[in-house]
Amino acid sequence: MKKCCFIIPYFGKLPKYFPVFLKTCQTNSKNYDWLIFTDDTENYNLPNNVKIIYMTFNNLRELIQSKFDFEISLEKPYKLCDYKPAYGYIFEEHISNYEFWGHCDLDIIVGKLDDFLTDEILSHYDKLFCLGHMVLYRNNYTNNRMFMKSYKGKFLYKNSFTTKDITIFDETHGGKDNINSIFIENNIPTYTKDLSLNFKILPTKFIRLTFNYQNYNYDIEKYKKAIYVWNDGKIYRIYKNNNLLVKEEFLYAHFQQRKMSFNKKILTSNCFKIIPNRFTLLEYEEITEGNFKKIKKNGICFHYIRIHYNRKISRVKQIIKKRRIRCVK
Repeated sequence: MKKCCFIIPYFGKLPKYFPVFLKTCQTNSKNYDWLIFTDDTENYNLPNNVKIIYMTFNNLRELIQSKFDFEISLEKPYKLCDYKPAYGYIFEEHISNYEFWGHCDLDIIVGKLDDFLTDEILSHYDKLFCLGHMVLYRNNYTNNRMFMKSYKGKFLYKNSFTTKDITIFDETHGGKDNINSIFIENNIPTYTKDLSLNFKILPTKFIRLTFNYQNYNYDIEKYKKAIYVWNDGKIYRIYKNNNLLVKEEFLYAHFQQRKMSFNKKILTSNCFKIIPNRFTLLEYEEITEGNFKKIKKNGICFHYIRIHYNRKISRVKQIIKKRRIRCVK
């Protein structure tokens, strides 16, 4: 029995750096599988531990509706984020051979999962992590239906699954009305430490955010002039402290709203470098105190401009929509 199967429904064109994601999944093939439901029929070079099931978004919506006795709201794929806690119930027939099931986003690359998800941790906790870009649940009948239980007298899932608005039911970012609170209120062992390399959307340079479960907010690190690498299955951040190299390992790296490109040569390399808009080859076989300054840590990137432009366009659209509503009234 493998440790975990990650379930990912994704509709529309898969991210440009999906091949890089696949490469990082492959190095976890001993204990972890990925199951992707999508309508993207491009022929990808899939590792043995990643399986794609082709279906339309309408097919998936019909499947999810068949699981509930009330009319669900699922007009667009983005709304699927609220259904993540129910994947163990919705896709139960696909996960019988796994100790855990989970979900993760595709705007990530994964490190060496076994370095963090040890047998000791997995034997103690039934739910791991509380941010939507990666969560694991122990695979059993009770946990797979835990999302249906009430929290402080409210059935959160019914409210979430019957509104077209995003309720952030899948993660703690946004308040306490979420699946994590349900597990904790029912005294289910829950691991909340953030082990991710989660990058702040702005500015362009990499700044790590760490979710602090105690205050339901993010701790923002000071900028580190660091080198980020994926090396033989592991994700490292390497920087200097008092002229000594410090190396930190992370479970996975998250590139929210970043348009990452990649050098195709990295797909056959055991090591690659990560800069704010690209995965590319590392200049040296090994990072040392002597070559640290010579390694390029950034490149030409329009991320900041693109994000600000998109936000302005979004605000204009909201203003136009409100004016139209007023005119109709």
